[in-house]
Amino acid sequence: MPELIKSKCKNPDAYLDEQDLKDIAEAEEDIRQGRVYTTEELRAKLGIQ
Repeated sequence: MPELIKSKCKNPDAYLDEQDLKDIAEAEEDIRQGRVYTTEELRAKLGIQ
């Protein structure tokens, strides 16, 4: 599967490994479920100013 992803990258030396694909799938599911935050919301939640 990385070969397929690699062929679509603009940088021919770059490719997505299995962990990258899992992270993308998780992020996509979070977005679909509405579990997304703005930068301001995330900073407030983490106590970062």
